Amino acid sequence: MTEPNTQSHNLDEAIRQRILERARAINTKLLSQLGTVADDLAVGGHRAALGGLDGIERQIVIMRSLLLLLA
Repeated sequence: MTEPNTQSHNLDEAIRQRILERARAINTKLLSQLGTVADDLAVGGHRAALGGLDGIERQIVIMRSLLLLLA
């Protein structure tokens, strides 16, 4: 039988890993989105760049909140 402390540690680690996975997924999406924005700006597409930035603040807030859970 697994000791309660071991079960708790395993659960905590599983939750920590899930939070990190989600933060990494958001980070990857943000980097891709910003890369597209950079490409749009490089060719003078300011309207496209604005569209590419849509919703980025919300994603940053979500990622920040996830990381704060680990602090």
